[in-house]
Amino acid sequence: TVIFSARAIPGNEESIEALISNLNALGVKVVTAEEADWPIHASGHPAQAELALMYQWIEPRIAIPVHGEAEHMEAHADIARSQGVPRAMVGRNGDLFMIRPVPGIRRQVVETGRLGWQKEELIRVD
Repeated sequence: TVIFSARAIPGNEESIEALISNLNALGVKVVTAEEADWPIHASGHPAQAELALMYQWIEPRIAIPVHGEAEHMEAHADIARSQGVPRAMVGRNGDLFMIRPVPGIRRQVVETGRLGWQKEELIRVD
């Protein structure tokens, strides 16, 4: 199950719908803010106590912090571990997360940077 609490930024709607569709096709249950029985969207970043409480409620097997500076993601992973999450994985841009069958990270395997479209091809612009 993925809790997708973000709201779409105008212009990103198609990309978000494609992401959710791809997750659904893989058998992942996606809960969005619009479909949830309870309000799940937060404006801004949660406090440490809120993260701890979320991990107590959800009891995930893996935590993967994906937003913020490296120190923020490490702190988030520490909170997850302190709440009993067996595994927390912290990545960097370009890392590929594997969650099944064996959790792990392949470092720097995905090209990153600014991308743009030109003549129906994806090109690097930086």
